Amino acid sequence: MDNKPYHHGNLRSALVEAGLELISMEGEETLSLRKAALKCGVSNAAPYAHFNNKDEFIAAIQQHIMDLFVSTLEQAAEMYENAPDFLPMLGTAYVKFFYHNPVYFDFLFSRKNIRINLSLDCMGEKEPLPLKILKQAAMQTFSKVDMPDPVIQNKIIAMWALVHGLSAIATMPNVEYDKDWETRIEDIIKSI
Repeated sequence: MDNKPYHHGNLRSALVEAGLELISMEGEETLSLRKAALKCGVSNAAPYAHFNNKDEFIAAIQQHIMDLFVSTLEQAAEMYENAPDFLPMLGTAYVKFFYHNPVYFDFLFSRKNIRINLSLDCMGEKEPLPLKILKQAAMQTFSKVDMPDPVIQNKIIAMWALVHGLSAIATMPNVEYDKDWETRIEDIIKSI
């Protein structure tokens, strides 16, 4: 948004998008409902119809990013489910999501409320859905070759470390790379 007045549609979504833009430009520390309202061209009171306070606003931004991330992984899982390179393509979708949205990576994984449990027996509701999608894909793939659970668990941790670490590197503004990340991500993942 470019400080265009808000006229129609979903104000809650417009405020979340404005919040993301503000975080990208100024950082989370200076984010406020008032600034998001200004960016949307609505009164300072308008955001309070959707959020009680800044914490709820930040939680909505986090959920918005998580929903987009989950959608990206689900689309990749559906598209490549029966392909021989199912897991590498799912990993590629993971990294490219953050490569195209670097502010999402920093924002999402700086949250203290995201709990990661890498145990195989912990596929419960509290687990972040993106990791659950990766775990289920790995379990589905590795169970076909009768792999023992400790080996599967090690592979899942290694796979997540690869895609998460590559996402961190690809989104760091101070990392120089003489190749185009966009075209190399898949090759890097497949090389492991």
